[in-house]
Amino acid sequence: MGLIRILIIIILIFYVFSMIIRILFQHKIKKATRQMQQEFADDYQDTTKKPSNPHVDPNIGEYTDFEEIK
Repeated sequence: MGLIRILIIIILIFYVFSMIIRILFQHKIKKATRQMQQEFADDYQDTTKKPSNPHVDPNIGEYTDFEEIK
């Protein structure tokens, strides 16, 4: 009777421990996912920003296309 009781206690402890680990793992995954999404959104916003009034120097001149001579 004592052996069965010990086995049941061990099985219950293992079951409870696995449930706790599963819940903690899901929490960590969700937290990491939110953090990665936030970092991606921040990076995306930084790359999509364009200057509202770009400065063009009127003294730059005309573009000249040079051909390579062999």
